Amino acid sequence: MKIQSIANLIEEYAPYSTGVPGDKLGLLAGDPDADAAGVVTCWSPTLAVLDEAARLGANMVISHEPLTWRVCGRDPEANLEWYSERHPTAKIPNQKRMQFIFAHGLSVYRYHSNWDWAPNYGMVDMLAKRLDLGTTVEGEAFAPVYVIPPTTARDLLLQARKNLQTGPFRVVGDPERVVTRVAICQGGFGQMFTFAEVALRGGAKLAFFGEMLDYTIRYCVATNLSVIELGHYTSEDPGMLGMCEFLRERLPHDIPVTHVHSGEPWDYLPQEYPLGTGESK
Repeated sequence: MKIQSIANLIEEYAPYSTGVPGDKLGLLAGDPDADAAGVVTCWSPTLAVLDEAARLGANMVISHEPLTWRVCGRDPEANLEWYSERHPTAKIPNQKRMQFIFAHGLSVYRYHSNWDWAPNYGMVDMLAKRLDLGTTVEGEAFAPVYVIPPTTARDLLLQARKNLQTGPFRVVGDPERVVTRVAICQGGFGQMFTFAEVALRGGAKLAFFGEMLDYTIRYCVATNLSVIELGHYTSEDPGMLGMCEFLRERLPHDIPVTHVHSGEPWDYLPQEYPLGTGESK
């Protein structure tokens, strides 16, 4: 079975037309006509993920996030340049990833906005399952709202930590607030200052965000939207587990499909660490 034939299965289920116009989807690097030896799904195709794919003998990597970093310090439309920046081909992380891909004969595909709202297996539906939010959905597609029994923000947080097996999570608003309408604003929507408006239009009183900016948090406070911030990766990795399930159900058994976690490359200081002293007890 060709690598492109596997891509076709995904693209028929979650067509590019269901994604955001201009979003870069599909083949990013490699040979789509190669025979598929194995598939790895992941949230971000880091060098560690690519290395694990090669170790497993897989030659197709399917990610949600981009393969390479783009130029971020310039905004041509606004004629702004915040800092001098290397061309994407000169960025060292990009060079390392591309060199590894070509050296090991990998093909990398990206399914982003078309997989966010893919039914059953996509980012939103898989996260809702993990959070036990049920299936009663209202609101707008970009921030679906789930109708749940009256529950405090604190209990929703504790449930999320248990089900997702990670944390801590940031909470915005009164932890004892009781809510019945909860939105999912996964991934990077919290990087958009006023995205809370979308959840609020659907009647949400609390939203599970992925990654949030300080400005976005303050906008939520100003609009009385309670928030549990899961983290970008934590809020979207369930959807790439969903991609793994989707392919396992459809591919021949001689093409193994494995989900590789992109990981959380940070840690939290213990509470007893005396901040500001530079020394631990």
